[in-house]
Amino acid sequence: MSSKRQPLAIVDIDGTLFRWQLYHELVFKLKEQGYFGEEIAKQLDKSFNQWVSRKASFASYEQFVVDTLVGNLTSIPSHAFDEAAHQVVAESGHKIYVYTHKLIKKLRKDGYYILALSGSQQEVVAPFAARYGFDDCIGSVYERSGDSFTGKIERYVPSSKRTIISDYVKEHDLTLTESVAVGDSDSDIGMLELVTYPIAFNPTVELLHTARQRGWKVVIERKNIAYTLTGAAGDPYVLATTDRL
Repeated sequence: MSSKRQPLAIVDIDGTLFRWQLYHELVFKLKEQGYFGEEIAKQLDKSFNQWVSRKASFASYEQFVVDTLVGNLTSIPSHAFDEAAHQVVAESGHKIYVYTHKLIKKLRKDGYYILALSGSQQEVVAPFAARYGFDDCIGSVYERSGDSFTGKIERYVPSSKRTIISDYVKEHDLTLTESVAVGDSDSDIGMLELVTYPIAFNPTVELLHTARQRGWKVVIERKNIAYTLTGAAGDPYVLATTDRL
């Protein structure tokens, strides 16, 4: 690589490296430990079952989970929140996509600075990122006061990924030349637009539409095979490679 500055690789976590959602696991761990009360716990289970049975969209389910956490945050001691986050990673952190994990290992060998960027909470993102050897991680942050949360959001990642990356590159003297990013949803579009080599991994319909318009590489991991789809901007995708994982 020609630049003396280290090139950046950005990896989304939920649905991209982790096979589910860290924030979901955290909310349900807190529910299990009794921090939401019986009625809210029932509502969480009902919302989840409605999504699983296709009676509600994932977006509405996801919003309900996030709203439940934010709406009850001030009643949860921050030390209990931290402990629950570490338990989530200890119990579920092994549930990852093989393609993305292999990509991270390759990028590390190739000299990239690897950043985990996630909409999940920093408290659960940090131990997960440490487990997989990221150079740094950025997650959403809730304001604290002593052993309590104030209810205010200090950093909300999903809507700010592009700005966060631009600022991070400047602050850490990195380069976006030859940069790589991999994400799975429309909240990753701004991030993918910034880099040299964007990868839409198991993309949502919204991300797939944008990826096709821009000619971005698409990778689908299914069981033990990764299917790589490529195509010129606006053209139909064609199957480029199949790789056994």
